[in-house]
Amino acid sequence: MTRRSIRLAFSVCVATLATAGCTASGQHGTASPPRPARLTTPPAPAESPDTPSASPAPSVHRVPLSASDGIEILAAGTAVRGDATYPIPGGIKAGRTLVIAIDCQGPGRLTAQVPSAGVSFPLRCEKGEVLPAMNEIQMPRTAATGSLRFTSDPDVSWSFALGWNRGRAR
Repeated sequence: MTRRSIRLAFSVCVATLATAGCTASGQHGTASPPRPARLTTPPAPAESPDTPSASPAPSVHRVPLSASDGIEILAAGTAVRGDATYPIPGGIKAGRTLVIAIDCQGPGRLTAQVPSAGVSFPLRCEKGEVLPAMNEIQMPRTAATGSLRFTSDPDVSWSFALGWNRGRAR
């Protein structure tokens, strides 16, 4: 199994546990309904030997998604280090799908959190390798304000894009 598939499997497990409403004691909470989440890696373009790659390799110096990916981009950043918080313009909209795409590099951990939606997921980043991740989360409730908060180990560098998936219910 490759590092990327191990990382993806771990992220899926974390996202599943985070959305299942489990408490630290392992008991299911009743305060909030389950939040459907789908963790994926960015799609690989179809390639033929005669055509160059349609998308460049992941990089912390480029935004991982754009409007051409069917995403209404709300915030993005490149070559970010340390902790950061980005507002979600217009707040959280129940039933819409929020997309968070991240490319990280450097030894350590990066955690992304949307506090008003009760969503958090950690990513393990590696030295010398840019690791991409994408998390799509259907918002369980409306909130007038919202933000995407990152906490990062000091040697981790990352880029991200945050937006609404245009293909989902509004």
